[in-house]
Amino acid sequence: MPFQPGNLEQKKADQRRPRIVAQAIISALKETDSDNIPKLQRLGRALVAKALEGDVAAMKEVADRVDGKVPVQVQGDPDNPLIIERVMREIVDPAQKSNPVTLPDARDPRAA
Repeated sequence: MPFQPGNLEQKKADQRRPRIVAQAIISALKETDSDNIPKLQRLGRALVAKALEGDVAAMKEVADRVDGKVPVQVQGDPDNPLIIERVMREIVDPAQKSNPVTLPDARDPRAA
């Protein structure tokens, strides 16, 4: 079964599983090329060069790596705007799997 929120056993199993492909890629990027320059550094230089040539996708990638990705705002459409009516805090016992305990009228502590 794929990982589901609250499925702690699957999450632990995934953490124990070796990330073979990721490890192989990281290992290859640490190697140096014939000019004794790390491949990761050459990859970065190539990305920046493409961005400077005007490649918009490369520009976006450089900006995302340097400044971080722009957060996506959650909103409704103009005809049906998103309205948050109630904020709730729930205490969930992973062993119980149902009947969460709901705290009455969770309030924003900054509003006090």
